[in-house]
Amino acid sequence: MSRGIHARRGVLSGAVDDPLLETIVNNRYRVIRRLGEGGMSLVYEVQHVKLKRQFALKRLLPMLCGNEEALIRFEREAELLASLHHPNVVEITDWDELHDGTPYMILEFLHGAHIRVRIDRGPMPWDAIGRIADQTMSALSLAHRIGITHRDLKPENIFISIDDTGEERVKLLDFGVSKLRGLGRTTGAHAMLGTPSYMSPEQAQGQTELIGPSTDVWAMGSILYEMATQKVAFTGETLAATVVNITSGRPPPMSTLRPDAPPAYVDLVDRAISLDPDRRIMTIEELRAGLRSALEPRPRATTAVSGMMPIAKVSGPVEIVARPPSISVSATPPGGTRLATEVGDLDQGRRFNFWVIGATALVALALALVVVFVIR
Repeated sequence: MSRGIHARRGVLSGAVDDPLLETIVNNRYRVIRRLGEGGMSLVYEVQHVKLKRQFALKRLLPMLCGNEEALIRFEREAELLASLHHPNVVEITDWDELHDGTPYMILEFLHGAHIRVRIDRGPMPWDAIGRIADQTMSALSLAHRIGITHRDLKPENIFISIDDTGEERVKLLDFGVSKLRGLGRTTGAHAMLGTPSYMSPEQAQGQTELIGPSTDVWAMGSILYEMATQKVAFTGETLAATVVNITSGRPPPMSTLRPDAPPAYVDLVDRAISLDPDRRIMTIEELRAGLRSALEPRPRATTAVSGMMPIAKVSGPVEIVARPPSISVSATPPGGTRLATEVGDLDQGRRFNFWVIGATALVALALALVVVFVIR
């Protein structure tokens, strides 16, 4: 459903006949265009008639309006978004019903694209991976603390929003299949909810009672693998084949697909998607801390310059005392006389030279007067 709240998609085919287009919803929102469609909902670009500000309107699919489970999940998503006050979670600003009773929510309108667009361009730079993943896990960390598991984490639900100043910020989308701590599945028909390639083993096997924060950790590990290699970690030609790969297979070694991958990063991702319970990372906080450590800038190696003395590290205040410069030259000439020149010697030499020059000038003046007198 990630396509639904950003501005880079045009009007979808078939949307021309949508009766909601060009109408004004509840005297507040003029519907401009349809942006996207997911498994449970439609999303539109709307404009507040008084504020002249763009928003995204997300409504339940008309065919699901009589589905009690769909209604519960849609309302639950709105409640979850309202409870998550975080800069990296898409913001909800309103909730109401259309004239036919269909529920809808109003979300912030985002400009940008989800990270699938960037992955499709090629393996992502390490600094971009670190920045995007860290912001995503910041949002997940809050969700987990208040008992929410996203359980549909995938590149299409990680959106890079660009504000009017050009700054980028991650926005985590689509909490429609999220699980609240203490609540089980609503019906048996949706035991396996999520996107197959990013499901954890327990999720892929329909073990709903085992789904929790570690489910999002697994999905985040799979995304970290994909951002670095441009390859989906777990996939198959069929759903069954994908499930088999998740529960018993391993993705190709990252080092063969991304030779410049830091060893700590490779190990971190491997532990995030490990089938070994003792090795697998279980909390998003541990994964986030490990990512920061794996991708932190390494200090540049210092090269010693020949002939330079090492610089001592000084702590505390330093007192600098100025004193006259001193020049010292010490040598022993062939005759055995030791020459020493210090600032004091130089000063004495300067004074001696002054008197010699002065006396010489007086003698020259006297001789000049004698010569003049003789000539006369």
